[in-house]
Amino acid sequence: MKNILFILTIILIPIGILLRIYDIVGGHILLTLGFLGLLIFYVKKTISGFQDKVSKKIIVLNILLVLMSFCLFTKYLYHIFGDYPTLVILPIFIISALVYLITEREKQTKLTIVTLLYLILTIPLFGFEFNESPRHYIPQSWYDRYGEPKSYVKSIPFEFERKETEELNEKGNKLKKEGLYTEAIKAYQKGRKIEPKNVSLLFELSEAYANINELETAIALMDTAISINPNYPEFYNNRGLLYYKINKDEEAIKDYEQGIKLDSTQWSFYANLAMVYYYQDSFDTACEKIEKAESLGLEITEFNLLREIKEEHCE
Repeated sequence: MKNILFILTIILIPIGILLRIYDIVGGHILLTLGFLGLLIFYVKKTISGFQDKVSKKIIVLNILLVLMSFCLFTKYLYHIFGDYPTLVILPIFIISALVYLITEREKQTKLTIVTLLYLILTIPLFGFEFNESPRHYIPQSWYDRYGEPKSYVKSIPFEFERKETEELNEKGNKLKKEGLYTEAIKAYQKGRKIEPKNVSLLFELSEAYANINELETAIALMDTAISINPNYPEFYNNRGLLYYKINKDEEAIKDYEQGIKLDSTQWSFYANLAMVYYYQDSFDTACEKIEKAESLGLEITEFNLLREIKEEHCE
């Protein structure tokens, strides 16, 4: 019975990942249960290991599997509080796991299976690209989920009620251009205390959070901006981009389509839609959107992915 429960716990993790890849409800829950189950299992194994006086190598690896259950949970479910602990724990785990796998003559079956599973799960954490399509893997990139959106993101023309707020916004923009996103966020937040409903601040603050990998916070800020002004198309463009980055393609498509309803003359909506449909393997639709974007002024030579889609899949 214990062996069956152990196997089921392990199976929950790959099933949870597959559900998340295909945006099916339940993936988060299964991943959580899988990692939690293995964490509890190896806490017990660590305690019994001290009592039974097993080798220090096994005890250390058991402890690391407890810690890695926490780390992988935070990274696969995009909780930033696991970033710094993982930077320390991950290399120690990899070294310890390799030492165990290479030097241990009498390997424990369960320990070996989980060690290999966790080693495999650490690979995407380094942001490697597989088949030139890293969005097909979870998590996307540990350090750069947002990427470089280039001209897909635009500044907006809304005014400020007070000069002080405008100066704080300009300060934040300058810091953001220099890559000092945390400092930029502080400047924008000061501005929000003065003008909490200023959509320019919300827009810029959203992009700043996106650049430090807090995409969910960035989306929440765009939600607020849209609730204040639901008729500005660029809000939907940017929120659609954020949804696209976290693999919520249906939400991204809805936002881009809403943006088109508000302004059908912007090529960026169609270009962004082309990328979403491409990753859904809807190549004909992607080609249609690229063609429409080009008719509205898109210079496709400036965007490698769109150019590659056109060359490979469009007549």
